[in-house]
Amino acid sequence: MNFKRIIYALLYANGQFHLSRNFSLQRVGDVNWLKKNYGFGETCNFIDELMIINVTKDPNENDKKIFFRDVNLLRERIFVPITLGGGIRNFEDAKRYFENGADKILVNFLAHKDLEICRSISKVYGEQAISLMADYKVENKKIKIFINSGKIFSNNLEKYINYIKNLKFGELILNSIDKDGTAAGLDGSTFKLIPESFKNPILLMGGAGKPEHFANVLMNERISGVVTANLFNFLGKGLEEARNYSIKNNIRLIKFENI
Repeated sequence: MNFKRIIYALLYANGQFHLSRNFSLQRVGDVNWLKKNYGFGETCNFIDELMIINVTKDPNENDKKIFFRDVNLLRERIFVPITLGGGIRNFEDAKRYFENGADKILVNFLAHKDLEICRSISKVYGEQAISLMADYKVENKKIKIFINSGKIFSNNLEKYINYIKNLKFGELILNSIDKDGTAAGLDGSTFKLIPESFKNPILLMGGAGKPEHFANVLMNERISGVVTANLFNFLGKGLEEARNYSIKNNIRLIKFENI
C-alpha cells in the first residue's frame, strides 16, 4: 500500500499570492510577504508536496518570468516535490515549467483542448509527471466539469472520465468549486461516482478547514491525497496539526521525524 499525501497549493496571480472562495480571488501578499509572515519553510516540513498554480489571466512574457522567479525563491526554502500549473496551453509551456523546477505539472484546460499534446508530454517526461485537475460543480444533482477558472462548462463527470481513460497520467485531482475556500469540509461523495475500473490515484481539493477534514476522506482507500489552498487556516501550526491528527487516526502518511 502506498503512502497517502497532504499537498499544499499556492494560488498565484500578477506577482501576488491569493486566497480563493468559490474561485473568486483575494490578494494577500507577494513572495517576500509570504516568507516573512508565515514561516513558509517550516510549514513545508509537514506536507508531502507543494503545488503552485499560476492563475494570472492572459499572462505576458514578463508575467511568466516573474512567476518563475518567485517559484525559484520559494524553492530555496523547501525540500518537497513541486507541481507547477496554470496557463499550460502547449508542449512548449510544459517544457518551460519543467525547466523551471517542476517535478510535475498540473494540466486542466489542455486536457480538454488536445489530448495528443498531453500524450506527447507524458511520452517525454513520464506519465507520473502529469496531474490532471477537474474543477467541478454540482448542478441539479449532476456533476459538471468546468474550465477557464470555473467559467465555461466542458463536460459532465461521466463523460470526462470516459474521455481521459486512455490518457497516461499520474493522478486526478477533483477540485470542488462549491467547496473552494469554505473550510467546511471536503466533498466525500463525488469521487464515488467514478467507476472502480478507474485506477489512477484520486485526490480531493476544496473545503479543508480542520484536521479532521483530512482524515475523514483519507480513510477511504480510493483517496490518495488531499490538496488544500487554505492559506490562513494552514500556515502556522495548521498543517502540522492536520498531519499529526491523520497519523493518530491510522492514516498511512510518512512520519517525517523518522526519515
